[in-house]
Amino acid sequence: MILLHITDVGDKTSNGVAVAVANYVKYEEKNCKVAIYNLSDYVGEEDSIKFSFSEYPTISSLPSQFNKPDLVIFNEVYKPKYIKLYKECINNNIKYIIIPHGCLVNKSQKRKRIKKIAGNILVFNKFVSNANAIQFLNENEKNGSKFKYKKSIIAGNGVTCSTYRNSSSNKNKEFVFIGRYEIKHKGLDLLVKVCSKYHDWFIDNNIKIKMYGRDSGNDLRKLKRMIYNEKVNDIIIINNAIYNDDKRKVLENAYAFIQCSRFEGQPMGIIEALSIGVPCVVTYGTYLGDYIESKKCGIACNFDVDEIFEAIKKVSDDQEYRNDLSANAYNNANVDFEWKNVIDETIEQYRMIIGDESDN
Repeated sequence: MILLHITDVGDKTSNGVAVAVANYVKYEEKNCKVAIYNLSDYVGEEDSIKFSFSEYPTISSLPSQFNKPDLVIFNEVYKPKYIKLYKECINNNIKYIIIPHGCLVNKSQKRKRIKKIAGNILVFNKFVSNANAIQFLNENEKNGSKFKYKKSIIAGNGVTCSTYRNSSSNKNKEFVFIGRYEIKHKGLDLLVKVCSKYHDWFIDNNIKIKMYGRDSGNDLRKLKRMIYNEKVNDIIIINNAIYNDDKRKVLENAYAFIQCSRFEGQPMGIIEALSIGVPCVVTYGTYLGDYIESKKCGIACNFDVDEIFEAIKKVSDDQEYRNDLSANAYNNANVDFEWKNVIDETIEQYRMIIGDESDN
């Protein structure tokens, strides 16, 4: 089976979709022939087969086999260059699917709403409806999307089995957020309000929230001003983005992970935290709330100041409870989200889409 992942991203270290695609390819190529076709100038340094749009402006111009793959996989939706390519797939009888990575859910559709409505009517509704399948990351993402499509499959992101683990003897009760500084999307305004309303409790109990990330538009400046105006700069500490070993060290020593997103697809930061054994306090908008609650590896809340605070308080007040959550996170995530298991199931679903039951 020949797979072609189409994406439009820059340096993968700062983009969750790019990280996910790199891992899709890494594990899919154990059973299939796979390549990345990136529409941006960045191709990457991975060992995988990769092509750039600047060198190959159409799918048919790609080298042999990849110029007529069994399945094309579009990552995300709102990329104008995708329109010409999906039409090329239709004209050449090439099956294609879309992994929207959360961008089709209702809350995401409200961002830049007028622009998306116009774009959907003009081109993107047809792009989605003509796909052979939409690959949702989980059931919540599927249920949160109202687009018309032929078929859907569920196949999420994963993690590499962790050989290191979060410490259960955390002396400093630091809650960590790792992600883009995108205020509305990530619910960072809610987190600031939590710290403002319960400021004295955070100070009396020496609870800190450390944020690590990269700017999104002009949101970092706005966030810093928000933190200053609400007088919570003694609680919330802003840091630059971290990757690889630096990220691992922060997660190894975190007391808990916190994310208050209004909407997500399946955030890699939370999955990575769980796999290391970091208990998570999340909103249901992260679309991992049900999993975290059912596996007892953290606390999920509605998008509410008081609920988020009570979750933070419950985890911080009871070290034994926190350590139980940590053990559950480590033991469950390293099975449920292990990349090999995830990709094996995904490949079987791809074979059903293309009608290929062979092993090649």
